[in-house]
Amino acid sequence: MSGRVQYPIVFGAFLLAWAALCFWAGMGFVLVASLLLLAGLVPVSLYAGHRFVNRWYVVAELAALVVAVVVSIVTGFVVAGILFAVVLGIDVLVCSALVLTRGRGSFRNVTRNLLVFLATLGVATGAAAITAAVAPIPSCGSATVGLGGATSTSSADAGDCFVAAAENCTPMTLAVHETAVDELASHEYRIVADSDSRCHFTDAVTYGPPSDPRQHAVSYNCPALTDQIGSPGEQQVQLTQCSGSTGSGAAAPVIPINAYVPLATASPSPG
Repeated sequence: MSGRVQYPIVFGAFLLAWAALCFWAGMGFVLVASLLLLAGLVPVSLYAGHRFVNRWYVVAELAALVVAVVVSIVTGFVVAGILFAVVLGIDVLVCSALVLTRGRGSFRNVTRNLLVFLATLGVATGAAAITAAVAPIPSCGSATVGLGGATSTSSADAGDCFVAAAENCTPMTLAVHETAVDELASHEYRIVADSDSRCHFTDAVTYGPPSDPRQHAVSYNCPALTDQIGSPGEQQVQLTQCSGSTGSGAAAPVIPINAYVPLATASPSPG
């Protein structure tokens, strides 16, 4: 088998392994790999691409960098950093295209391979995101919380299931329906895995008076769970450190993990 045939086979196999790794490892690896690939692509494309650029392009590039410096002085480095990133990104794309169309030898091969890897990274990341969005998330079921925190054994079991999944950052959902004196609320809790092997929690809640229990709808994110004691004999878990408004008058995001047990009735004293 000739070297010309072996190279596409080896490169293709490596590319497939790269895509599989990106799909399996998730966003953390994707971010690091993208930065490393860009760190290799930028100097190669700029050095090789400028060999094919006319003087007007170089003049325009220098003018854009001067504008970035002026903007940094006037508005601060945050805006200038964005402007510089845009200029550098456009420059890398143009120079990469010039290397691919006009270049030869190792510069062309390296630039092409880096671009192919970046494209593969994007496709694999997109496929992973689509799979995560489409794949159904397991549910722990539903729980009910009545007046005074009253609940049931099955509701407590559903809450226990959700808390156990949260401890392992396993994606899971739980529906909790709460009844107060003048309000009904329905929570849809969800565990969302993060790229750092941790997780956060989301809650989409609708609430309102008994005549219109879906009058209001809000959602928020919470990075922590906190144990607390509710009604007598009842332990609960609450989502805490939440960002986003829970809405005026919305029921607190509480998950029952022990069935309500009322206090024993006092026995009458003898005689």
